[in-house]
Amino acid sequence: MIEEKNEKIDKYFYTVYFIWGIWSQINNSVNVRIPFQSAISSIANVFMIVSMFFCLLFLLIESNFRVPIDKVICLVLFVFLILILTKNQSPLTFLATFSLIIVAGNFNFNNILKTYLHFTGLLLLLVISLYYLGKIPPAMIAGLNLRMRTSLGFSYYTYASQLLFYFTLAYGVYKNRTITYWEIALLELANLFVFYSTNTRNPFTLSTFFIICIFINKLVKDKFFSLELKPLKYIFMFIFPICFVSLVIITFYISANKFEEYNTLLSGRLWLNRLGIERWGIHVLGQKIAFNTFSNGVVSNNYDFIDSSYFQMLLVNGWLFFGIILILFTQVCREAIKQKNIFLSIALCLIAIHSMFDPQLLMPWYSPFCLLLGNTFAIRKLGNNL
Repeated sequence: MIEEKNEKIDKYFYTVYFIWGIWSQINNSVNVRIPFQSAISSIANVFMIVSMFFCLLFLLIESNFRVPIDKVICLVLFVFLILILTKNQSPLTFLATFSLIIVAGNFNFNNILKTYLHFTGLLLLLVISLYYLGKIPPAMIAGLNLRMRTSLGFSYYTYASQLLFYFTLAYGVYKNRTITYWEIALLELANLFVFYSTNTRNPFTLSTFFIICIFINKLVKDKFFSLELKPLKYIFMFIFPICFVSLVIITFYISANKFEEYNTLLSGRLWLNRLGIERWGIHVLGQKIAFNTFSNGVVSNNYDFIDSSYFQMLLVNGWLFFGIILILFTQVCREAIKQKNIFLSIALCLIAIHSMFDPQLLMPWYSPFCLLLGNTFAIRKLGNNL
């Protein structure tokens, strides 16, 4: 009887994530306008918040409300901080996102990945197919240099490659050592297709590196990487703080010539990081910022959007929240190493690098890996939930 109830809660959680995840992808990344889209988004977010509340309630009942006091205190303080920070962004989306993250640690991560792979794979196939059938118009984006870039039916040219990057990581981690050479080849072909269609370098380079790691590791029968090497172990464990510090150094503490060189290579992202810090400053609890982005498909002359997940989080949510997130990600990396999960360790490392220059770190409709942060607040004892 108890096992049946547990199974129902699990199925409900994965179903809610599927529905909310695919809708969030459509709403935030596909180049279509749907009647009452804003209202549907609000309903979807409220649905997620209410669903996660009831999931948490059932989990508490399941555990007979026997939860360690330190875990309760951490959860209450974190929820309180999230409620305060809703003032800085779209409140319903922010609350829905962190309701999901907080509760997700109670559910099997492999099943979370499976759910994510289903809705993301479905969306990528449908949108790109409908684009080539002429059912979804292209979003032609012109940069300041007037170079035109197409988007394969998504509302911005990088969105397909960002989704495919996280899909590639999720697929590799989910299949782990059972992945076949055919699957490896298909993943790389998909990434090549999207790269040549959209000309997005960062996600393609990182995806290809991950695929090469999987291929070599399979070729030499799991002897390519060893998490027993102390230097490698500490790099993987502290990769998120390392990437943030590295980004701060190349943004503020290198010579002008080197800065210009790197800034050009990174499409002006370093200059935007610096501009953002100088203009808005860093506060304990962040601030509400209205970024200037595009006007009629052309980059605005006042464009100031900060792509870096780290700097955007610092500015919008403040250094207290940012510090907590870094600690939680470091804990996740530590657990991945402890459980000798090589593919997950590499994936987290690549996500940390990707987040230096792209903003999807805490968006569960893009990345299922942020749901691992919920392990800290988990009520259930799942054992190796990585």
